[in-house]
Amino acid sequence: MQVRIERAERIESELEEHVGDQTFVEESRFLEEDEQREGEILDQIIFVDGKRRSFVRITTDEGITGIFAELCVGAVIWDREGGTKTLFSPDKPPVKERVLGFSQSFQEEGYEEVGGILFKVVKEGKDAMQSIDLYMRSLEIEEVRKHMDKNILIVKDGPAARELPFEENVGPIGLVKNIGVTELSKEDFKKLRFLKKGKRSKMFVSSRETPLKKVGAYVKLIDGEGIRGLVRLETYVKDDNQIPYIRKVFDDLAKTLPHLTADLPIPRLPENILPIQFLEENLSYYLTDKNYMNTRLFAYIGR
Repeated sequence: MQVRIERAERIESELEEHVGDQTFVEESRFLEEDEQREGEILDQIIFVDGKRRSFVRITTDEGITGIFAELCVGAVIWDREGGTKTLFSPDKPPVKERVLGFSQSFQEEGYEEVGGILFKVVKEGKDAMQSIDLYMRSLEIEEVRKHMDKNILIVKDGPAARELPFEENVGPIGLVKNIGVTELSKEDFKKLRFLKKGKRSKMFVSSRETPLKKVGAYVKLIDGEGIRGLVRLETYVKDDNQIPYIRKVFDDLAKTLPHLTADLPIPRLPENILPIQFLEENLSYYLTDKNYMNTRLFAYIGR
C-alpha cells in the first residue's frame, strides 16, 4: 500500500443496520383520497439485495480511517407455487467486489494491492462505512437493471433509488426495514402503530421539489400494536399518471408480504422477510472466509 498505516484492528461483528433515535422530518403529505383496496397475492416477485463482510479497520498516519470489506449482490425469485430460488449459481455467480472504504477526504483513487489482493478504493461517503454502503447501493441498482426485462415485480431491499423510477409491471419498489427516519410528522407516524396485519397506510408523496416524486406507504406485516413488523414501501414516479398503478402494487404487496415472514424469535424478523433472508444467506457463501482474509491482511499490514 502507498499509505502509511498507523493502526489496524479486526472488525469482529457486522453492523447490519445503522440504527439511531427516530427522526421525524415532515417532508411528505398523505394522499387523502387514497384508500386501500383488496389486493391480490402476487404470483412472482424478484428480490434484490447485497451482503457486506467487513474485515479490518485501519488508521493512516494522516488520521484517516479505512475499512477493508467484501460485497456480494444478487437476486432471488419467489414463486407462489415453487418457493424461492436464487438467480445465480456457481456457474453464474453473483457480483462480488473487494473494496477499501475511506471518507471523501482521502486523496488517492483506483485500487490498492494488499498481499496480492486487489481492493477498489471507494470514498463517496462522509466516513469509510458509508462509502462502502453507497458503493454497494450502486451495485444493487445495476443488479435491478439486469432483471427489468423479465416483466416481474422487483423489490429492492432498502430505500428506493432515483436512478430507478417506477415502470409498470416491474417497479422497482424499495422495501425499507429501518424506519427510524421518516418523512412524516410525529403525529401522523404514531397513527401507524394501530395498523392491522396486511393493512397499509394511505400513500404519501414527498414534498421535495425535484423532477421525480417519491411515493410510499407503510405496511404492517404482523398482528400487534406498535412498530414491530412495520415496513415502508417506496418508489419514484415521473408523473402523477403512474400513481394508480403504484396503488395497485402497494395493495398487492400488502396482501403478499405478510405471507413471506413470521413473528418468530429469529434475528431481524419479521421485517427482514424470509426470501431476503434466504438471499442474504446464499450470498454469504460467496464471500471470503473472515479468518482467512484477516490472516492475509495482517500478514501484509504487519510487516
